[in-house]
Amino acid sequence: MDIKELTFKAEERIKKGESLMLVKIEESEGSTPRGKDTYMVVDSEASSMGTIGGGKIEYQATLDASELLKESGSMEKSYSLSREDVSGLGMICGGNVRLAFRCLKANNEDERDESLSVLYHIRDEYLKNQGRVIIFGGGHVSRETVPVLSKLGFLCTVYDDREDFAKREDFPDAERIICDDYEDVVEKTGIGEHDYVIIMTRGHQFDYEIQKQVLLSKAMFIGVIGSRAKLETIDKKLTEDGFSEADLARFYAPLGLQIGAESPEEIAISIAAELILVRADAEGRRKVRQGKTLKLSDIRSPR
Repeated sequence: MDIKELTFKAEERIKKGESLMLVKIEESEGSTPRGKDTYMVVDSEASSMGTIGGGKIEYQATLDASELLKESGSMEKSYSLSREDVSGLGMICGGNVRLAFRCLKANNEDERDESLSVLYHIRDEYLKNQGRVIIFGGGHVSRETVPVLSKLGFLCTVYDDREDFAKREDFPDAERIICDDYEDVVEKTGIGEHDYVIIMTRGHQFDYEIQKQVLLSKAMFIGVIGSRAKLETIDKKLTEDGFSEADLARFYAPLGLQIGAESPEEIAISIAAELILVRADAEGRRKVRQGKTLKLSDIRSPR
């Protein structure tokens, strides 16, 4: 559950007059399950929405939040995740976490308004920094990719120049659907420095036209689907247009981690996996496996 969904669910319950406890990771040091600014919401029955990392740390924090909710209180509390803390949280990760507990009161209209303003602020900050995924081309792979990315917290826009491939019923999870020609696409979509662009139209020429335009934007990620032969052909045309090697190096191509994907469903997973890695890197989150920091170059083949 991403922050957007979490705040919407909490908002519904507060509007019904139910007070909740908001739990936030204020600081995280060492090897801990989740990072700073991760949220969880707990009710009076010690039932939680969202996660701050699972395990015994989350279990103890949930109990603490439920008890504090009875007093309508707020506090900060540190949890040690050291190996020596045998009697405490039982995590094998070494590190420390400081949690902030804030009561979202809902006993009267003024309290509800104040609690909702807290949730709105959290959601606005999340959406502002999250970045969007603008997908050019509404074909089979797009239809499988959008629901996967949406579940991962990515905000998807689908853009196609054909009405039959830009229908809301085909993309119920998309934030926005655009049916327009492929001219001035950067201006029409407002591509910014936090945005991800995925290019998989129905033909080489359309991909080329969009790549040429998007290279002039500040998009943080530009992914292009297709065979290496196709990509080399387009690269040659872009070079003839005056784009440099540094420009072409901005492309993540072929798009998707190399996991042997063939079907649209499998390709969607490979694309999502690559975007997760890029987002983690952009947010400064370390991905550790067997004591080694995992880098994108470790698991994707070069162009």
